[in-house]
Amino acid sequence: MTSFNLARVQKSGGLTTELVESLRAEILKGNLKIGDKLPSSKIIEQQSGVSRSVVREAIAQLKAEGLVDSKQGVGVFVTSKKNDKSFQITKAEFESIHNAIQILELRMSVEVEMGAMAALKRSEEQMENITKCMLDMEKKIADGEDSIAEDFAFHKAIADASGNPYFRRFIDYIGSGVIPAREMITNYENGFGGDKLLSVIQEEHRQICRAIKAQDSDLARASIKAHLGNSIKRHSQIEESFSTDT
Repeated sequence: MTSFNLARVQKSGGLTTELVESLRAEILKGNLKIGDKLPSSKIIEQQSGVSRSVVREAIAQLKAEGLVDSKQGVGVFVTSKKNDKSFQITKAEFESIHNAIQILELRMSVEVEMGAMAALKRSEEQMENITKCMLDMEKKIADGEDSIAEDFAFHKAIADASGNPYFRRFIDYIGSGVIPAREMITNYENGFGGDKLLSVIQEEHRQICRAIKAQDSDLARASIKAHLGNSIKRHSQIEESFSTDT
């Protein structure tokens, strides 16, 4: 069997997501080739430092992506290096105003409930992480620096606090696409001003943070719906302007 050596999964993030990324990387790099049998669950557990249930979840996700398949009583085998059937959002779609609006609508349907669950289920440690991410954004914005990574971390921290790993997997999949196309907006809204826009967005983040801290699920729903709804409105105004100009 091909040599196999997984890095240990870090405890700070979603364990299943990190293990999936590690196993996927082994396949895409060719360390695990099509037809190769994956090591036993016990070996994966020992190398990555996760529980058997996490290994099962990771294998299930790789199966859903079409990268592996199991043969009863034999084991799990690599079946593909790519998955043509998996749900995908391309980089080009994120850069289109029309598609960005539709992606924001998808996010709203997911993240409104994600925030409500985070408000009800978050631990003190998870709340501290959400607050830290928000304060990290504050500092970056105050220093005039890009805050996309910190904004993304904020969304992931809320997903983790929801207690449902599928929310984290959704946010991880969307990636930096959870952050609206701000350059398009700030370039268009010359009179509004990029700094003022970031200030408005950051106040929306603060309201979400306050709602989760207060463990008010209704307020968390409303705050996230308002945050994403305002982003949809800004994108829609630009789309309408483009249509008028043409």
